[in-house]
Amino acid sequence: MLTVVLSLSATSLFSPCAERVARRAIIQTAAAGLFVQQSIAPAVAEEGGVQWTLDLPDSFEISRRLASIVRVRVETMLAAEDRTGLQAKLVLVPFGQQAAGSFSADEQLSMASYFLSPNLPAKVAPSEIAATLAASAARSPSVLTLTRVDGTTRGYTGSGLREFVQYQYVVEKCSVSLDDGECFGDISKRRNVATATMSSISQYRTNTERQRMAELGQVREVNVLWLLTLSAPESMWNEDVSKRFQAIASSFALP
Repeated sequence: MLTVVLSLSATSLFSPCAERVARRAIIQTAAAGLFVQQSIAPAVAEEGGVQWTLDLPDSFEISRRLASIVRVRVETMLAAEDRTGLQAKLVLVPFGQQAAGSFSADEQLSMASYFLSPNLPAKVAPSEIAATLAASAARSPSVLTLTRVDGTTRGYTGSGLREFVQYQYVVEKCSVSLDDGECFGDISKRRNVATATMSSISQYRTNTERQRMAELGQVREVNVLWLLTLSAPESMWNEDVSKRFQAIASSFALP
């Protein structure tokens, strides 16, 4: 079993907009260093940032794993695949201006409220979060069709009382971008199990900076969406694959 551990530490500026927009928009820019290491034990010392862990079967070969990036942005943090065509991908989406191409301000507010303020009385349903995320995926320039699977959406509380939403969808994709709605490449059809959560990350480069900002009563944070997608060719989807995906998704954790 392979346990992937990621540590992130960064600096960020938070800029409020005009009063009418401020209730909705989360404007953030960030600079960050991201580090990844492999470990048999998932527990590691936090280095002024955030960690995530994900247990993958040894059959998965990791093709993308960022050692470092200059700034936090929409990014594929992990991509892996096994010989049978099963795939795992973890995407990081910082909210604010960088997520504007994927989600409206209202959608960002709804998701942040759901994941980061779970005790709000007017909390939206997990199905609404799943619908928002699936709609964003459907807008990919290579997607022909995307259909959510009935009865697979659920919200649950994971370790550390963190909120998660899980849902499934079947997507038909073209190997190249569509040309006026037509595919001139190969078409694939895959079943996807998506698991989403959010975290609010304190942005400090060093512990000294953290202490100094604490003394000044200043907090620098960025709200980040984590989206884990596990997929398999629709033709090979069965109960065994479903159980394997559930085991992997259940291992996904943030502090």
